Amino acid sequence: MHGVNGPHFGEGRVPEDLLIQAMAATSEISLIADADQKILHVSDSFVNITGYGREEALGRNCRMLQGPGTDPETTAAIRHALTAGTPFNGEILNYRKDGSAFWNALRITPLRSASGAVTHFVSVQRDINTRMALHEQLRFQALHDQVTGLPNRAAMGERIRLLLGSGPAGEHVTAIGLIDLDDFRDINNSYGHEAGDELLREWALRLQGLLRDGDVLGRMGGDEFLVIFRDIPPADAEAAFHRLLEPLLEMAGTPFLVGGSDVTIGMSMGIALLPAEGADDAAVLRVADEALYAVKQRKADRVQWWELGAPVGGEPDPDVTGDDGPVGPPEEIGRSYRRALDTGVVVYLQPVVDLRKGGVHLFEALARLELPGGRLAAPGEFLPHLDAADLDRLFSRVLDDSLDRFSAWYRDGVCDGISVNLPPSVLLRPALVGDLAYSLVRHGVPARCLTLELLESDSVDSEAQSEVLQEIAGLGVGVAMDDLGAGYSSLKRLSTLPFTTIKLDRDLLAGIHTRPTDALSMIATLIQMGRDFGMKVVIEGIEDRSVAEAVTVLGAALGQGYYFCRPIPAAEVPAFAGRFGEAFHPNRFRTHLGALAYHWQFARLGSPHPRELADCPLSHFLSAVGSPTDVERWHAQQHDGRAVHLGAGQLMVDWLVQQVRLAAEQVSALPVAGAS
Repeated sequence: MHGVNGPHFGEGRVPEDLLIQAMAATSEISLIADADQKILHVSDSFVNITGYGREEALGRNCRMLQGPGTDPETTAAIRHALTAGTPFNGEILNYRKDGSAFWNALRITPLRSASGAVTHFVSVQRDINTRMALHEQLRFQALHDQVTGLPNRAAMGERIRLLLGSGPAGEHVTAIGLIDLDDFRDINNSYGHEAGDELLREWALRLQGLLRDGDVLGRMGGDEFLVIFRDIPPADAEAAFHRLLEPLLEMAGTPFLVGGSDVTIGMSMGIALLPAEGADDAAVLRVADEALYAVKQRKADRVQWWELGAPVGGEPDPDVTGDDGPVGPPEEIGRSYRRALDTGVVVYLQPVVDLRKGGVHLFEALARLELPGGRLAAPGEFLPHLDAADLDRLFSRVLDDSLDRFSAWYRDGVCDGISVNLPPSVLLRPALVGDLAYSLVRHGVPARCLTLELLESDSVDSEAQSEVLQEIAGLGVGVAMDDLGAGYSSLKRLSTLPFTTIKLDRDLLAGIHTRPTDALSMIATLIQMGRDFGMKVVIEGIEDRSVAEAVTVLGAALGQGYYFCRPIPAAEVPAFAGRFGEAFHPNRFRTHLGALAYHWQFARLGSPHPRELADCPLSHFLSAVGSPTDVERWHAQQHDGRAVHLGAGQLMVDWLVQQVRLAAEQVSALPVAGAS
């Protein structure tokens, strides 16, 4: 009997007693079972780790090791593999004879006879208790604030989602209170961040001591906290909160010892009642945030430190506006944007198109933040105010939203790919690769359909970040370098990191209508570099047909820009994908820039045009635009196989450059729509 590539025994190649002796001596837990899954042999390590004697194990099923914490889905997968006679690889929680649990990495391999029938199963189990303990430690850290030990923003968001999914409990509802400590920045500035952290810890301990059983306190970041209040009577919520919150205000009025001084600190809170149905956590947090904003605006002359917000899903407060961006000190502006991360992340999509086939290659997910009042803030506005933890949350929200929407588009044949921007700081998240794999499975999205875009201008300095990128690529997820040409040591990064796509920075096209040959030279070089590395190349910033023609002539297959489509709401994606079909051909062009790109690719090499004059794409173009006789003659000389006419070739370049510039000047002179 034998496995696919394993050693034969009992057939004269490896003596059976020698093989069993070798397996008994291995440090890993190993056993052999017959086709009916009855144990025939166990290793010494099996006896030592499980506590079962050899005689106790022989003849029994391996299910003897399973217990109350063993995952039913894992055991079902094992049964399926055994029944089908296929290998199994996975992790399982097993139990020793004394009832204590231990984690194993389990591998089961079926052995077959010469006729192909399964005769035995070989099971090898590796003790991964230490790794799983570390995993649990990292999981705790991922869900708890490092300063106070409270549940963090991610954990509290998950609790709210679970509460919304479970529906109301009897006649009472759950409420959330978003708390902001007043003027906490002044304490940090006066006493230092360590003293500020100590105040936050003491404040959190005091508040927890005043909450009821079942209420939960978490830290959202900075000086923002969130409380989940259970069992609130919706018809008498105001009176209930008056009674419930009075001790909290008294607590805040008691001084804190900070840097040897007594310090008091105020607080403001906005409250939202969870609706029975029809809302998500973002909507609930938005109501609480708007109520908090309103009560902070009245901080100087208010009589109450908290406010109950409007019903979730109801009409917004007409007094709360947000047509302009946040104003105030940088810390307050940053806080406003961080609040919007919980309540107003909106994903817009912009297509990357196949220039030659005329279809959508994929859609890139682009984040916007909806501010109070409904205005959408673009990344250039809010990204400078976000720290690493904020960027991590933004990435998670955009990824989840994008995969959720894409799964439906993929099933309906709308598009075959989605890309999401990846801040390099997110690569330091301990469970990133596992979270990414889980998200793909949960949404039913093949890994090959997802691309993560890493800005070239962002640094990937640590070996750990590089290793995580390699692991992401190992999942089958594409990795793109975005904005190539905008910053860091691109060649080194391209050769050492697992990029599958490069996206050329839109600024490379900025001078294409005024210094076209310089721009064409740079683009052609980078396209060729992408080919040399075996990567897809996307040209960003295509804003008119002439540029689309030129880059197609130079060999680009993929493009993105306002000429094809601006970023659009998710609801408009299926319609756009269904109607878009504009394709380009490297030997067909209607603009002078396209013609220049075609001629320049030969002129720069001192090469004649390869086709017969009558069949040359440039002949058809020059005839269509009514070019001067001299230009027709210069072009004809490019097809003279007897001599190289470099001068005529340069004259052609100069004339075409002049036409490109004239066309650009004519466009810039056109009146702007709506101008008086």
